Amino acid sequence: MAKILLLDDDEQVLKVITSFLEREHHEVTTAVDGKQGIRLLENQHFDLIITDVFMPEEDGLGVLMWHKKQTNRQKIIVISGGSAAMHQNLLLEICKKLRADKVLLKPVDFETLSNAVHEVLDVE
Repeated sequence: MAKILLLDDDEQVLKVITSFLEREHHEVTTAVDGKQGIRLLENQHFDLIITDVFMPEEDGLGVLMWHKKQTNRQKIIVISGGSAAMHQNLLLEICKKLRADKVLLKPVDFETLSNAVHEVLDVE
């Protein structure tokens, strides 16, 4: 199916979502922060990026800002649990302005994630 880059600083989240996406026959590459994710994006093509927002080094908003400047942009799904410092509605608006194709709030169930992946990749 699709080649997906998954960015999240929570190792358990990476394992669970990777396992789920691989069961749906996707090829998954993971990164633990935005800095590592951007390095991968500079050297490889992915059909889809799925990123958390709050991560060390470079966060998901930094990935979105970098991504927005690229001429050959991949589809991108942002998943976030929000932050005490930032209201979720504001976070959603920021992600949309930075051209996220889809924004999901944690906790996200597998059906919602699967539907979002299919929607942004335009797969039935």
